Amino acid sequence: MQSEGTWSGPQSPGGVLTPYPAGARSGGFLHGATVDLPPAERDPVMVTERLRTMRDRYRIDTVSVYGMERWDADGGTGEKDRFFAALAGLGLRVVVRLEGYDPARFAFGPADVDRLRADHAQLIGYLSAPRHRHLVAYLGINMPLDDPDVQARLGGIDAPLLAERQPRYARAAVAAVRDLLNRGGARDIDVYLGVFYGWDNSYRPPSYRSAGADGYVLTSYSYPIGGPADRHASDPVLINEPRLRETMRRFIDQYGRRAPVVVEYGFHTAAYHAGRSPDQTAGLVADDAAKRRALTATTRLYCTAYPSVRGTMYFGFNIYTTEGHPPARLDFALTPSPR
Repeated sequence: MQSEGTWSGPQSPGGVLTPYPAGARSGGFLHGATVDLPPAERDPVMVTERLRTMRDRYRIDTVSVYGMERWDADGGTGEKDRFFAALAGLGLRVVVRLEGYDPARFAFGPADVDRLRADHAQLIGYLSAPRHRHLVAYLGINMPLDDPDVQARLGGIDAPLLAERQPRYARAAVAAVRDLLNRGGARDIDVYLGVFYGWDNSYRPPSYRSAGADGYVLTSYSYPIGGPADRHASDPVLINEPRLRETMRRFIDQYGRRAPVVVEYGFHTAAYHAGRSPDQTAGLVADDAAKRRALTATTRLYCTAYPSVRGTMYFGFNIYTTEGHPPARLDFALTPSPR
């Protein structure tokens, strides 16, 4: 699926913070968001209500979840069964992130591929079942290039060894995941690879094109030009459009204009910190009014300017993270939350 280069629709309806206002749907453009579903929220009523809210109020049609391989600690499938039943009943789909890795040992080597396979074999078998596979938008393989311990283990972010190992790992990881899908008869589930050029665009990763992935997940966050922009800023200033376009230029240079890609991004606010800027400024804008405009402006840019962008995945629907030095709680969430 690809976007068709059209966009219409007002700002977020009813004051809701969402990247997907009414009328914004364009062809098969994926309207995604990552959601945190702790064990307490995986009962049939709560998971259905959460997903219905995402669909009806925030206009999200695809959800992304972390750590599904760790669901059902009792060894059964009840939590996954309830989640997939809710997806099917609401007409939603899921992106399953294959994110887990051992930060103490990971080195983009064969042993890491073996661990990826072992840790996710049972889950991929579950997803491959005929009643589940049509609900999976794609599987996303993590490339943990941003982990400083991984970088240091291989000589630093610019080290030849790190650059050499990444494409080999990507090829082996895609092959391993596809083998598990093939064993389950689910050859039609797409396998995507993560691509990241660094929070400040300073990374120079090699191309993973030789892995033959079905598509890519590009992590690309806006950074403020000067101070955090407010709602009066123009769209290009509000989302630092030149920076986003430069990241897309680099992606296209490496993967071509036709490579399917989903862009992951997020925004948080200085107002959450009484107007002071936290150490982590990726996605920082002034307040919720600016955030509301930035959400729609960012998705509009990808939907209209880049036919190969399959959709956007907002981070994260109900997620507040603690980042930076000193650490600070960041309001990436679309949903309101008490301090």
